[in-house]
Amino acid sequence: MINKVISGNEAVALGVKLSRVKVIGIYPITPQTYIIEELAAMKDKGELDAEVVRVESEHSAMAVVYGAGAAGVRVYTATASQGLLYMHEMVWWVAGSRIPIVMTVGTRAVGAPWNIWNEHTDFMSERDSGWIMAFASTPQEALDLTIQAFRISEDERVFLPMMVGMDGFILSHTKTRVYIPSQEEVDNFLPPRKQPYVLDPEEPVDIGNMFQPIDYMKFRQSIHLAMENSKDVIAEVGKEYERNVIPVGSYLTLNSSYMLDDAEYAIVSMGAWSLDAMQVVDELRKEGVKVGLYRIRYVRPWDEEDIKKQLGDKQGILVLDRSVSFGRGGHLYLELKSTLPEANIKGVVSGLGGVSVGKDAISLLTRKFIEEVKSGKVKSEWFYPSEVEEVELRNPRFVK
Repeated sequence: MINKVISGNEAVALGVKLSRVKVIGIYPITPQTYIIEELAAMKDKGELDAEVVRVESEHSAMAVVYGAGAAGVRVYTATASQGLLYMHEMVWWVAGSRIPIVMTVGTRAVGAPWNIWNEHTDFMSERDSGWIMAFASTPQEALDLTIQAFRISEDERVFLPMMVGMDGFILSHTKTRVYIPSQEEVDNFLPPRKQPYVLDPEEPVDIGNMFQPIDYMKFRQSIHLAMENSKDVIAEVGKEYERNVIPVGSYLTLNSSYMLDDAEYAIVSMGAWSLDAMQVVDELRKEGVKVGLYRIRYVRPWDEEDIKKQLGDKQGILVLDRSVSFGRGGHLYLELKSTLPEANIKGVVSGLGGVSVGKDAISLLTRKFIEEVKSGKVKSEWFYPSEVEEVELRNPRFVK
C-alpha cells in the first residue's frame, strides 16, 4: 500500500485498473471525463489489460458493457447528468438481466437550464432501477467503494449492477491524500469473475427475452430479494476490505455514524458536504449541544433497520438534500420520513446546480433547526446560502 495526493477521478481510475477490468465502455461527459481519459492512457502505456471501447453515446457505452458483462467478463463505465439520462433504458435492461456491472456517476445538475455543476439529481433518479447505489464522501472512499463494488455485484447472492456516486468537481477534481492498495492486495481480495449464466455459442442461453406475466413478476421479485441479500454481502465485503486491504476506512456498516450515541439531534447527509457537517457537529458539541451525524453511504439497499436504531430516539432530525422530487421534497427526506413516520424531521433542499453550501451554512441551518424543534415549529424549506451572509451582517459572531 502506498499513499499519493490525487483527485477523486484519479482514485476511481486506479480502482478500476486494480480490479483487472477487461472491457470499458467510454463516452466523455464532465465531470467524469478524466476517469476514462486516465484509463485510456493506462491502456496506451500497457498498464491496463482491457478493451477500451469508444462509442458514439452514453446509451452505447452501457450497451457495450452490457454485452460484455453478459459474456462473463468484468466491465466498467462512467457517466454523469444528461449522459445517465441517455443511458436510462440500458440501465434498466442491465439490472433486469441480472448482469454485474460497475459504473461511476460523477454527479452533476440536469438541464434545462444548462448547468455543469454539482447536485445529486442524476444519481437519485435511478434509485428504482435495480442497481445497488453507493455514494462516496471522499476520494479515498471513491477508490474503496469502486473496488468493493466488483466484489459485491459479482457475489452469487447478488448478481446486480452497482453504481458509485461522487460529487462532481467537489470530489472528482479535488486532490487529497489517498491510500492505494497494491495489486497483490486487491487480487487476494477480488477473485476472478464467475457467473453461471453467460452468452456462449457452445451452450446457448436467452437473456432478457419475453416472459409470461407471472414469470416476469417473479423475476422482478428476485431482484428485490437480491437487493435485500446485498445488505449482508456489503457488510461482509466491507469487513474483509478493512481487515485485509486498507485499514483506514470504516465499511463495517452500510451507512456511517458520527457522535450519535448520546445525541439529541441528528444531521443526515450524503456525499462531500458530510465532512462540513462533521465540523458543525464538533463546533456545537464544544458549545454543549448534543448533535450527531448520520451519513448515507448506500441509497440502495436502504438500511431501514440501522436508521431506526440510530435515529429513532432523536428529538429532531435535519436532512440535507442536493436533489428534489418536485412537489414532494428532497429524496433523502422522503426516504427518512417513510422509515420514521413519527419522527420530527425537517428536510432542507440546497446546493442544487453547484450552489456552494459550506460549514457556515450548515451551522446556521442546524442552529435554526434546533430552535424550531424547541418551539414546535419545524418546517421543511429550500435554503439559499445568501441567508448566511444576511445573518452575519446582523450578528458577525453567529456563524463564526
